[in-house]
Amino acid sequence: MLRDAKIQKVGNVRPPHASEQAIRSHCTGCKDCISACPEAILVAGRGNTPFVDFNEGGCSFCGVCAEVCKEDIFDLEAAPWQHVALIGEGCFLNLGVACQSCTDACDTGALTFNFRHGPVGSIQANATSCTGCGACLSICPTKAIDLVPEKALAHV
Repeated sequence: MLRDAKIQKVGNVRPPHASEQAIRSHCTGCKDCISACPEAILVAGRGNTPFVDFNEGGCSFCGVCAEVCKEDIFDLEAAPWQHVALIGEGCFLNLGVACQSCTDACDTGALTFNFRHGPVGSIQANATSCTGCGACLSICPTKAIDLVPEKALAHV
């Protein structure tokens, strides 16, 4: 089970396959990627550069943002992100309330329900199969899920 309040959360997230450095160096702020995103999760930040807003849902990694970009920003050979989901203490299950919203939203099966823990079960998170897509973030009724750097979980 991945739970640790001491792990630093991921801040603003850039589109998948786009590094902060590439965006700062090459993004013109045209907002083509923002307009093209079928999930409507890309929003304009400072200088109209794109950020992901997981409050709107998760990323399907469709690649449309990279396709429409005319600049040298996206590297589809690189991993989309270096973060994974972490279930926090605010999870309804820790309060004795049954909930499986996040597992229902997880297409990769990285979040699974375990009946053997606690009075109403627990959510097991598998960092290896988590893509960091963020689908679980907006669906969690208590906002108990955060994204954390993948490398931080090596110590958990």
